Amino acid sequence: MRRILLSLAALVLMALPGLSQDRVATDILAEHRALIEKPTRAKIAPVIAELAASGDPVAATVLAAWAEKGLGLRKADGVFFLIEATADGWALRDLTGADAGVAAKSDVVELRPNAGVRGLIATALVQFTLSDPDPARRAEALESIARDPEPDHLMPLRASLETEADPTLRAQKARLERLLTLRFDGDSTARAAAIDSFGADMGLDLRGALNPLLATDRIAFVGDLPEGANLARNLTPGDDLTAVEAYDLLVAADMAPARLTVEEARAALIANVVDGAVAGIPLAELNSQAARDRAYTALEVAGTVPPAATDAEVAEAIAVHRFAEVYVEPDPAVTSAARAALDRIGTTVAAMQTADLLLDAISLGSIYFLAAIGLAITFGVMRVINMAHGEFIMMGAYTGYVVQLFITNYTLSIIVALPLAFAVTFAAGVAMERLVIRHLYKRPLETLLATFGISIALQQLAKNIFGTQARPLTAPA
Repeated sequence: MRRILLSLAALVLMALPGLSQDRVATDILAEHRALIEKPTRAKIAPVIAELAASGDPVAATVLAAWAEKGLGLRKADGVFFLIEATADGWALRDLTGADAGVAAKSDVVELRPNAGVRGLIATALVQFTLSDPDPARRAEALESIARDPEPDHLMPLRASLETEADPTLRAQKARLERLLTLRFDGDSTARAAAIDSFGADMGLDLRGALNPLLATDRIAFVGDLPEGANLARNLTPGDDLTAVEAYDLLVAADMAPARLTVEEARAALIANVVDGAVAGIPLAELNSQAARDRAYTALEVAGTVPPAATDAEVAEAIAVHRFAEVYVEPDPAVTSAARAALDRIGTTVAAMQTADLLLDAISLGSIYFLAAIGLAITFGVMRVINMAHGEFIMMGAYTGYVVQLFITNYTLSIIVALPLAFAVTFAAGVAMERLVIRHLYKRPLETLLATFGISIALQQLAKNIFGTQARPLTAPA
């Protein structure tokens, strides 16, 4: 499997257009041998980037093997090989894939990159996968980036966009490029432009990219807002946050000592009783919270107890500080564009939900209206109270369900079911009139009782035929 992956990587790199052939991968490896043997993420990044940009078909093979711990260094002469473990040691192949014999385990250093270095290698290989000759592999690469986007994906994605021939994949790449741009591009103007470019788009992926841009933190400060802070809104203690939350912000920012609890204050005062007094205050005078706070403050000044804030000190600290919510994203232009886009999406979604609810209300209301108008016409013209009117509506609905059992095309089934439902209920109505109603004209109370019995009979008949579970009547797409 490893050999197949390495061969594919080499073929992909050879198929990439526009890459320079200025450096040979073997020269780069030899030049940076010491770094490759003991790599760190910070120092090895330029080496990996140089390999990826070299244009040498061997580079993809080297990077893929290195990530899979399939790259080795022969100690005797410092030559790099593709290695594979065998029972006797290592099976060696040169960087082009040709067989190079075997070596003992002790003669070859197996290069084992850590997780950070493997991440850099994976990023470097993205550009190869995005330009793979196989459209399915390019699509998989796009899905992988969309699931877990990283800043390092942006430039390879842009580079592959220029050479993408498939219109569908090109559109997907262009959309993903804009999503990555609005999150990771270093130019705030480009980020804001990427946000605005989506216009009336309401995609979940867009909302998922915009929402993190409006994440906020709460801060406390004195005087003016700290430089570089991107203000979302000012907070007022008592309205926007409680006094406890406000003081907790001060404590978390090391701007105030921890709050003094009653138990801690009592324990400290008891521990510092000397000759019937605490900090020179007689015990008899410590009969109020204010007096006990003064005693604890005196102990603080003397260095006897750790600093802690009394209730009065808490209120004073909150009064002299200001509180605000600031965006985690420091660029105001980006947050303004993101807020405008999300507000626009929210307004559109709200309008669509309102229209949806309105249509649902009209649909349900029309059903009740038809039932009511049918009853009214029947009674007004024939002077008959038809208690089985709802069962006739049920009969039409079950007609549509039965039609869909035999005609699987939902559009055609609806076309057939509509007139058939009228015909079935018409026939049932004629039968009820001929057999029952015509004998009870001008006796409304008796028609009520008779049709009530018919109603019960029709309900039981439907239960016996179709069961008590709801049956679906699927509308056309």
